[in-house]
Amino acid sequence: MVYSIRLVTSISLLALAGVIGTMPPAHAVNIAAGPMVGHVTESTAVIWAMSHHEMTKEAIAVQAGKRIKGFWASDHKIHFRGLIPDSPVHVIIRTKTEGHDWETNDVFFRTAEPPEYTGTLRIAFGSCTQDSRRPYVPVFEAMAFEQPDLAIFVGDNSYFVVGEGNWRTSGPIGDWNTREQMLSRHLRTRTNPYLQRLIQTTPSYGIWDDHDYGPNNADREFENKEEALEVFKFVWANPYFGTPETPGIFSKFRRGPADIFLMDNRYYKYVKNDERPNVKPDEAEIWGEGQLNWLMDELKRSTAPIKIIANGTQIISQDGRGEGHFNEAPKEIEKLLDFLKKNKIGGVVIISGDRHFTEVLQLKQDGGPDIVEFTSSPMQQGSKIAPLERDHPTHVWAMRGNSYGLLTVNVTGKNEGSIRFEMRDANNYVPDRNGEPAVAEYSLESLMYKE
Repeated sequence: MVYSIRLVTSISLLALAGVIGTMPPAHAVNIAAGPMVGHVTESTAVIWAMSHHEMTKEAIAVQAGKRIKGFWASDHKIHFRGLIPDSPVHVIIRTKTEGHDWETNDVFFRTAEPPEYTGTLRIAFGSCTQDSRRPYVPVFEAMAFEQPDLAIFVGDNSYFVVGEGNWRTSGPIGDWNTREQMLSRHLRTRTNPYLQRLIQTTPSYGIWDDHDYGPNNADREFENKEEALEVFKFVWANPYFGTPETPGIFSKFRRGPADIFLMDNRYYKYVKNDERPNVKPDEAEIWGEGQLNWLMDELKRSTAPIKIIANGTQIISQDGRGEGHFNEAPKEIEKLLDFLKKNKIGGVVIISGDRHFTEVLQLKQDGGPDIVEFTSSPMQQGSKIAPLERDHPTHVWAMRGNSYGLLTVNVTGKNEGSIRFEMRDANNYVPDRNGEPAVAEYSLESLMYKE
């Protein structure tokens, strides 16, 4: 039987997806997954709440004594408009099936402040959550305890695998074969009890890497890429997904003193590998021409002092191992760097995942300011905190261990302020790194062009 993700409302599909029976006790019966706070602006918000019954439902946002009714769309996203900037919101979701009493779910968050050149923004981010194998994920609770302004899941947010008891991430048969199996794996993570406080209080955004897109190292030739895109768009409430001309999961939004670019590193990826040994460096791409042109156009239009690029794999690492731009698509990163220099665009900060370790990277440019990248991985892979030695030109320091990254942007004036990255463990502590805290801080001046 074939189901459309756009029409997924029946209990039969959720049973097929393996969600019923795995939901944490905190969920009301009528809500199969969520609610999750998605994209939030000064005056709008989207709440994702997946139901599995035909039922009567309503959602009301209460803010400063005002009640605003939400519009519940067919894709399980509740839209609110007319909210007050920089103010707490309480969303009450009520659902009722015939013959039963009303059930209530509550969501609490804060609307964004109006965009300003100065201000402070705190982002919790991380990647690589194999929670189906290791369902105890205290890192999620640590992130929620910190009360960041927003959370960004930078790929491998769930792991598509061969099956229960066999955790291989590649092969002819696995979660990547059908949209129903993909949906099941996404929803197992979404219903993890340790995740609930975070997604019900913090605007949450997601991009993918290979393991929540397809099999290991999957790229544009993955035969079920359209199904993967459809499912990903269904389970996340990002600002938008791609453009009419260039499909994908990429998007951009403004928050305080930063523009945030959510990138798609899978849908267009075409690089040299064992199956394609003859791909030349100038042919290789990760983002693809359409998405790269979109990124450069948006960077040029940006009025924010800080431009945060979130990508599933590393961008400026010159490690020479694993996936990433310098190793796999050197011409693409060269084109971006040349564009930044030509247009004197500074304030570029990158956040990434994938590597199963946390790393601070710094690219010193001739004739241009530094570009920094913070990699946070994994959130849950059963690994313990320990220092890690790497040796390549862009490496600053690295650590192993289950953790998340906390990025604090603090802009106090023209080219004034700082960018601070902290590695946080499952207890929300900054680990010790050979006698020093696992922290990196850069002045805003070092990241900007001199006028």
